[in-house]
Amino acid sequence: MSVYEKLGVRTVVNAKSNAIRLSGGIMRPEVSAATVEASLQCVDMAELQAAASKVIAKATGAEAGYVASGAAACLMLGAAACVAGMDYSAVAFMFL
Repeated sequence: MSVYEKLGVRTVVNAKSNAIRLSGGIMRPEVSAATVEASLQCVDMAELQAAASKVIAKATGAEAGYVASGAAACLMLGAAACVAGMDYSAVAFMFL
């Protein structure tokens, strides 16, 4: 019995690709494996974010990248970046 059956939740065919309302998309097996591997250890999230930033920058050609929890968080971060501009003291709390 699946976790959804245990909860009495229907499964659906997600024909909208990565629609959040339909639980996003199905993860590829290598993503699921990486998630399980990552869940077995604790790390400093600032260090992980810095490493991810380098990978994102290299993949996209951007100056840097940032991993956030979803679209709303990304919109908030974008707005905060517009307000802060190049005033690094305005965002220093993020690196504590």
